[in-house]
Amino acid sequence: KHRALDILTIFSNRCIMRFSNKETGVVNTLSGHWCNECVQDEELLARYGRRKAFYTGSNSSCRQHIRSHYELYKVRCAEKGLSEHHHALPRTLLKAKQ
Repeated sequence: KHRALDILTIFSNRCIMRFSNKETGVVNTLSGHWCNECVQDEELLARYGRRKAFYTGSNSSCRQHIRSHYELYKVRCAEKGLSEHHHALPRTLLKAKQ
């Protein structure tokens, strides 16, 4: 769990949510993380709904999404004394470091 502390700079702790499909009425129960940045993005929510800000993938999938919030991730990791994980680095930055 300590190896994934960097994920919590952008995502919530894992939780269980119920989402209903407006067209079919089917309710799905999912386990995942909220992206704290996406869930506050009014434009994203208006266009795609809250489900778009909920991620059900593994740590590496969450870190891939973190790439879209890299500058904020970088600052928060520095504030908390955490190392940035290489999966969270944008591809262009990762290639430049090699």
